[in-house]
Amino acid sequence: MAAPARKTKDCAFAPVLPQAQLAQIAKRLYEVRQMRADILGDALFSEPAWDILLDLFISEHEERQLSVSAVCIGARSPSATALRYLSMLQDAGLVDRTRDERDGRRSHVRLTTQGRRRMAMLLGRLVTP
Repeated sequence: MAAPARKTKDCAFAPVLPQAQLAQIAKRLYEVRQMRADILGDALFSEPAWDILLDLFISEHEERQLSVSAVCIGARSPSATALRYLSMLQDAGLVDRTRDERDGRRSHVRLTTQGRRRMAMLLGRLVTP
């Protein structure tokens, strides 16, 4: 049985799936991306923005905060490239950076409400027609 759809501000309809199921989909996609890069090479299939969004979606479900440096590592790209994509995602309103309250030298990255909603919509559409 397909998940019911709901009207959203950003797109016409988004399936309603449990957060845990969406996180499992994101985790599997992230794993497949890593396998593909390991087997076929990073140079041919680099998608830093997508890796960042998947990593943030998964970490949020697992209640983990990601620092900027952790996001760069998860993007499997050179730091300068990952930082450039992180800035583009921030400019697009999909991610936000906040200063670490305990260590002002470090910043954390998280999905914005819009970023979370769009990722959930996309992940939900992967399993429902």
